[in-house]
Amino acid sequence: MWLSCQRVGLTGLEGIGRLHSLQYAKIRTMSTVFISYRRENTAGEARALFNDLVARLGEDSVFMDVDSIALGRDFRSVLQETTASCDLMLVLIGRNWADAKDEVGRVRLENPADYVRLEIEAALKRDIAVTPVLVQGAHMPGPEDLPAEIRDLAYRNGFELSHNRWESDVGEMARRLDLGVPADGHHVKHIALEQSGLAPSESRDISAAPAIPRAKPQRELLGRRVLLTRRQTLGVAALAVVGIGAAIAASSIRRLMSRPSVRTISFEVPSVDETGMLIEPGRYSAAIFTEALGLNAGLDMVSIPAGGFMMGSPLQEPERQPNEGPQHHVTVAAFFIGASPVNQAQWAAVVSAHPDRIHVDLDPNPSFFKGIDLPVESITWNQADEFCLRLAAITGRAYRLPSEAEWEYSCRAGTGTPFNFGPTITPELANYCGTGGAVCGDSGGKSVASDVYNDVKYGSGAYGQGPAGIFRGTTTRPGTFPPNRFGLYDMHGNIWEYCLDKWADSYADAPLYGTAYLSGPTDSPRILRGGSWSHNPAICRSAYRDSLDPSLSGWQGRIGLRVACTR
Repeated sequence: MWLSCQRVGLTGLEGIGRLHSLQYAKIRTMSTVFISYRRENTAGEARALFNDLVARLGEDSVFMDVDSIALGRDFRSVLQETTASCDLMLVLIGRNWADAKDEVGRVRLENPADYVRLEIEAALKRDIAVTPVLVQGAHMPGPEDLPAEIRDLAYRNGFELSHNRWESDVGEMARRLDLGVPADGHHVKHIALEQSGLAPSESRDISAAPAIPRAKPQRELLGRRVLLTRRQTLGVAALAVVGIGAAIAASSIRRLMSRPSVRTISFEVPSVDETGMLIEPGRYSAAIFTEALGLNAGLDMVSIPAGGFMMGSPLQEPERQPNEGPQHHVTVAAFFIGASPVNQAQWAAVVSAHPDRIHVDLDPNPSFFKGIDLPVESITWNQADEFCLRLAAITGRAYRLPSEAEWEYSCRAGTGTPFNFGPTITPELANYCGTGGAVCGDSGGKSVASDVYNDVKYGSGAYGQGPAGIFRGTTTRPGTFPPNRFGLYDMHGNIWEYCLDKWADSYADAPLYGTAYLSGPTDSPRILRGGSWSHNPAICRSAYRDSLDPSLSGWQGRIGLRVACTR
C-alpha cells in the first residue's frame, strides 16, 4: 500500500534521506512524496499520517492510493511506473516490520514479489531519497535483517514518529520535507509560531531522529548569489591555496558563508519525587542546529545558555564521594553540546570523510555493541579527541570535548538534585544497573560484576528512597529515555562520556569560569562523567566523577563521547 502527496518544489528536504552529490540541486516544478507501509503492521499510523497531511496541504494535494493494482497486473511494472515520478519515499516501519510473516509463515520481505519490498527496491534503484519513518517505538533494521536488494535502506537516515508526540512530530517532519506549501501554492501556517526570527519549527522531542542531517542542503547555495566580504573572500582563497583537501575546504567555505541554521524545538521533561513517583511533566524548549556529516549522518547540537551553577555535590547528598567537592559556584559561557552521545553512524561518517590521522588512527567501527544508532563506545580519550579534531576539520567549526564544568552544567540543566529528574532515578528514565552491586556485566568474555567500585561498596540497585531497577546489559539508542530540561539525552547512564579535563582529586584548584582543568602531564588521566549501563545508579549521579588513562578504553562497551563547540 502507499500514500502519495504532491507539492510544489523540492527545495527544502533539509537533509532527510540520502543526497548524492548534487543530484537534488535541480529545482523541480512538481514533486511527489511516496509513503510505503504494510497494512497489517502500520495501517493506523498510515491513515493518521494521511489525515494530518490533508489538514496541512489540502485535499487536492494529498491522496491515498489503496488497492489500486488491478488483478492480473505485474506488481513490478506497476510499482516501477508509480515510483518513476516519485522524488522522495517515506517507509513506515513498525515493530516486527522486518520479520513480518505471511499466512504460511514465510518472512514477507524474503518474498521477491512482496509489495513493500518491491516499492523500496524500485526507489532504491532510482537512487532517490528514501527515508525510514519509525513508528510504534520500532528500531532501525540492520543490513543483516534485509534482503540484498533493499539492504541499502539500513543506511538511510530515519525519522521517528511517536504516538505521544504525534502532532508535533508530524509537523516537524512536514517542515523538514518542505510540505508547508500545498500544491496550489497557498501557504499553510505552521503549528508553532516563529520566535526570535528563527525558522518556524514544530514542538517535538529531539529523539525523533537524532542522526538526521537537517542543515539546509548545499544546493540552496546554487540557486542564489552568495556575497562574500573581502575578508571572507581572502579566507576562501587561502583555503584553496594551502590545499587542505576538497571535503575540508568545502565545509570551511560553507562556514565562512553562513552560520548554522538554528531552530527551536519544545519537549516534555518528567520529574520524580523521593520515592521515584512521577510528577506532572514540564514543557521546555531549546535551540538546536544539525551538522550534516555525510553518509546520511547528522549531529544535533543544542544551544546551552550562559549561566552559573553550584558544581559538585552537597555534603548531605547520599553516596557522595570526597572528590565531588568542595562544592563551588561556576560561571559558564554559552556553547553548543551534542543532544546525545555520538552514535556509530556519526563516528563512521567522520572517519570516512577524514580517513587520514591527525594524531592517532581511528577504527570506523570500534564498538562492542553493534548498531548504527547505538552510541559509539570502547574508545580511548585519545581517540575521542582525534574524532573532535577530524570533525572540526570537516565542518570548519571548533568541535571539542566539553569541559567537566560544561558537562555538569549541561547535565544538571538548572537542577540541584542528585539527578536532573529529581532526588532519585528509575529504569524508565535511564539505562543503568538497578539490580544491586556496584558494577554488572562482562568485559572480554569475563564477568566484571562487583559490589565494589573505586574502593566504595554499593549494595542496593536503588538510589535513596527510590525503587530498585533492572539490568539491560547493553547500550540503548538515543531517545529511548526522556531528555533533561536542556533537551539532552542520556546524561545519566548508558555510556560514560569523556571530558577535556585532566583528573584532580578535588575542586580545590578548579577553574571558576567553565574552562577545563589542564594542569599536569600530557598523559594524565582524563575525566569521565555520567556512568553507564553497567553501573549502580549512585555512580550515574550528576556530580559523580571518574577518570581513565587517555590511552585506555576501559571495559568493553562502556565509554564513549559527546561533543561540544563554542558559539
